[in-house]
Amino acid sequence: MNIQIRKLIIWPRDDSFPPREVTFELNKLNVITGASRTGKSAIIPIIDYCLGSGKCSIPIDTIRDHASWYGVVLQNDNEQILIARKVPSGNESSNEFYYFRASRIDVPNILTNSNSSLADIKQNLNELASLPFFSLDTNEEGQNGFKARLSFRDLMAFVFQTQDIVANQNILFYKTHAHEHREKLRNWFPYILGAETIEVLQARQRVQVLERQLGILRRELEKERTISDSWRSNLLGHLKTAADYGLLDHDFDADLEPDALLAIARELLVRSPDNPDVSEEKILKSNSRLSQLEEDFNVIATDIAHIKKRLEELDKLKAGFSGYGAVVKRKTERLHLSRWLTDMTDGAPSCPVCGEEGHHTARAEMSKICSVLEEYEREASKFQTIPSSFEREESKLKEDLEEKLAQRRNLQERYDWNLSNDKQAQREFYKHKEMYIFLGHFKASLERFEKLLESGELEAQIEKLETEYQNLRLLVDGEAIRRKVNAATSNISQIMLSYLQELDVEEKYRSRSPEVNIKELAIRVMGSEGDWHFLAEVGSASNWVAFHIAAMCAFQEYFASLPHSSVPSFVIFDQPSQVYFPKVRINPDPEKKEQDFKDFDEDFEAVQKIFAALSKSVSKDGACWQFIVLDHADSDIYGKLTNIKEVDVWRDGRKLIPPEWYGQ
Repeated sequence: MNIQIRKLIIWPRDDSFPPREVTFELNKLNVITGASRTGKSAIIPIIDYCLGSGKCSIPIDTIRDHASWYGVVLQNDNEQILIARKVPSGNESSNEFYYFRASRIDVPNILTNSNSSLADIKQNLNELASLPFFSLDTNEEGQNGFKARLSFRDLMAFVFQTQDIVANQNILFYKTHAHEHREKLRNWFPYILGAETIEVLQARQRVQVLERQLGILRRELEKERTISDSWRSNLLGHLKTAADYGLLDHDFDADLEPDALLAIARELLVRSPDNPDVSEEKILKSNSRLSQLEEDFNVIATDIAHIKKRLEELDKLKAGFSGYGAVVKRKTERLHLSRWLTDMTDGAPSCPVCGEEGHHTARAEMSKICSVLEEYEREASKFQTIPSSFEREESKLKEDLEEKLAQRRNLQERYDWNLSNDKQAQREFYKHKEMYIFLGHFKASLERFEKLLESGELEAQIEKLETEYQNLRLLVDGEAIRRKVNAATSNISQIMLSYLQELDVEEKYRSRSPEVNIKELAIRVMGSEGDWHFLAEVGSASNWVAFHIAAMCAFQEYFASLPHSSVPSFVIFDQPSQVYFPKVRINPDPEKKEQDFKDFDEDFEAVQKIFAALSKSVSKDGACWQFIVLDHADSDIYGKLTNIKEVDVWRDGRKLIPPEWYGQ
């Protein structure tokens, strides 16, 4: 992603001063040289803060105390983007941002109001980098998991080489000392290297979903197969029981195919259970007296339900009648004041409301109010008592209810007497009861039998998902992705070797390319005995810084070669010459033509190689990336190199924060 740094901006607390602007050039090696305590090491934390870091690492005191906002202007292929963030309050990072995009940004002299938040900025940067909108694992929630959605913030690992990292033998990438950043970067590295595309990631997500679905379906199928051996005998047992109840002939063929047995079962349930096919030889007829009593009992039960419903409706009507009367009564009470005012001021020349004279229409208006009051009183009088027709209807319904209840008790007593005195009827009763219970169970069981018989649909569904799964597995073939990753890291290693051959490293590291190990996010080198060793096992800080410089150049060159890369095309190095200085003399004695110190010549040349390697990188054909170096080394080191822009010299009182801002 061709995004580079155009400007760094700091707005002062005192609005009488203009903003501090540091302007960088694109596709070049930009250098800010200066003495200690001038603000060089604050550049990376300020840019990181503006790009949405959760914590603020900007140095306290001067750089925070005299600033109101920090900002950065980004440049891409089409436009410039201003992202400004308010200074933190104590230990709390600000959530106030100012975000603006245009073909050319004119930096405002004063910033007062925000127009964006941290969440908005992260979302905008994610969209700017065209990052995937999903996680690597469909089970991951939010953004805190190791396989959560890749964020623009994660890509800062490739663009910042702070003072504690640029010569670190244990850490290669920014913030990967933290476990959560390290693990997430490892998981996303294949995508960052281009070994995986959006299509591959989407296919992998679908594979995860299919694996879960297939697991569920296979367990269901296995469960059904386990019980399929016994379902036929269970179905035959149910059909035999139905035959015992007279619902089915005993002479049905038990050797029929499962489909035919299920057809018999379905036909059985379609028949009316009120008229089972019962022969005299199988089951005696039910007692006719009990049947008649049951019918009478059902009729009375229906009548009782109807009367109760009528009583409920009558109660609701009475309640509505009373409620409306109460509303009218409240309206009448509110209007009593008008009658009182009229009575109190009858014949008086003054207005009954305000007491002033000359209101000629006051009497007429009060008369209108009294007329409304009288109308409400007449209406309220209609609802003072519930009509007697309601009471008559309620009384009659209650009498009917008592009569029906008495009839039901009488029928129940007759039914119980007949049942207790007719043993055959009693047996028939319980047999019918058991039959109905059986039919209910049989209906539920039949649904299960049908599902077991239709397990072929489950197998077809599994087969369909397995076909999709196998096709997607070809797309997300782990071995193929590993080959692409190995090819990418091998390419990066070869580019690193080309830079190591020009940097200050031991001779043996110039003859064989190192290994980029994405599992450990580290570099490995070949030892003299042919064994691979991590950079932490290599001696000399000069070797460490050389490997860091070579790695960052190689990564930027590799990312630029991809059809699409989400990694910003800039790297900022904070004091890469720290392992050599202050041995190198910045301002040698002008009267002394030659220096007597061998260390001077060696260290001078070693630091010059750092700048030369960075200059060579941005000078390559088609180079579209930018390096920014913050260092003590000055133009005596890099002055004769090409494609270098000396952005500023912070010496002799010139600093990141102008001294006039704090009264010096």
